[in-house]
Amino acid sequence: MNEPAESSASQPTTGAARVRVWHFIVLPPLAMAGLLLLARFADAALPDDSWLAQSGLFVAARTIAIVAAMSSLIAWLAIGYRRQYELRLEARNRALEETRDFLARVIEGCGEAIVTLDALERVTSWNPAAERIFGWRAEEILGQSYDRLLPDDPSLTEQRQEVTRRLRAGQTVRDHATNRVHKDGHPITIRATWAPLHDAAGAFAGSTAIVLDTTTETAMRQRLLERERLAAVGELAAEVAHEVRNPLAGIRGACEIVMGGKVDAETQREVVSEVVRQIDRLNRTVTDLLDYARPAAIDPQPVDLHRLIDRVVELFREDPRNRDVSIDLRHDCELPPVPLDPSQIQQVLFNLLLNASQMMGPGGTITVRTGLDGDQVRLEVRDTGPGIPPEVAPHLFKPFFTTRRGGTGLGLAIVKKIVVAHEGTIDVRSTPGAGAEFRIRLPVAGGSMPGSR
Repeated sequence: MNEPAESSASQPTTGAARVRVWHFIVLPPLAMAGLLLLARFADAALPDDSWLAQSGLFVAARTIAIVAAMSSLIAWLAIGYRRQYELRLEARNRALEETRDFLARVIEGCGEAIVTLDALERVTSWNPAAERIFGWRAEEILGQSYDRLLPDDPSLTEQRQEVTRRLRAGQTVRDHATNRVHKDGHPITIRATWAPLHDAAGAFAGSTAIVLDTTTETAMRQRLLERERLAAVGELAAEVAHEVRNPLAGIRGACEIVMGGKVDAETQREVVSEVVRQIDRLNRTVTDLLDYARPAAIDPQPVDLHRLIDRVVELFREDPRNRDVSIDLRHDCELPPVPLDPSQIQQVLFNLLLNASQMMGPGGTITVRTGLDGDQVRLEVRDTGPGIPPEVAPHLFKPFFTTRRGGTGLGLAIVKKIVVAHEGTIDVRSTPGAGAEFRIRLPVAGGSMPGSR
């Protein structure tokens, strides 16, 4: 778009277009030297006794001629250079106007809202897409404060102030999802990328944003999440019904046997013992289910993870069923205090030790190792059991999934829930026949966490 104007300004269509700065440096001295040389020739050719030489008119005429010639030369150069400059300036102005018109058409036709604010957060530009998203026409919003688009929500006001602070610091705020209010009062959800604007001196002059209306997208995502939650509730209800139905069937059968009245005392004791076991199983299922369903309220405090591990291992060893299990502790002596909820991390570690012991059966070794990976603490629990089949590994942390007879399938699900509440991660690595390793990573630094009391 700029090339035709630029080329027309640089074409040597006239003598003026060929004038360059070096002409001012070279031509006037050369012309002066030539004129002085001609004057000397004229002086030599003029007889000394002539009336023209004696009257002094020749000297005056010669001086006037030299001055006039030099003035004409310099004027010609100046006019030519000025004309050339005017042609170039005109061409560049024309190119700027074409560029401005082109950008204006791009902004006007853009499907996303493009908004600019001045340093006082007053709207300085407002394209048609912004009119469609927010409902305000350009003539209604230009010069007005951007705050009129904010809902009456203190948290959103603080959020906007934080965005402004970052913009004034020279930062670009990308994909900022937030809520705004339409002209008619209904809330809308947007996602905006804000960038700072600076003047020629580098001072903050305002900001510009590309805004997307995500109201429909957000509503669809919420409906999808709601359907997923309902599906998860349905699946959980089916699993709970399955876990409860089996013990109830056993209890009912035992009661029918007792009610028949044809059993001896020994058989009756066995039946009653089976009823108690089934009731204990139901109680354990309900307890685990409540632990899984209850929101994980985290009360973080600086914890010496090594002391916590030693305490859990000691409790684990006190159970007679775990006496044949060997535990190898490998502590990293450089480990700093970690912000954790001690009781919940104890439950995580105890569940992992119990899971490893049950996978190995009698005997075997459980290795508990700690380490530091950058700003995260690593906790590993490794066993020497048969390992986890590849088809089983993806389901380990799902509620009610278990490969052990009599298990509720909620232990590892609870473990993951607690770890996630601590803003940590957990994964499992296993090779069939070579044991399994559960690896937890927890942040070293951090104050209040989501869900903290």
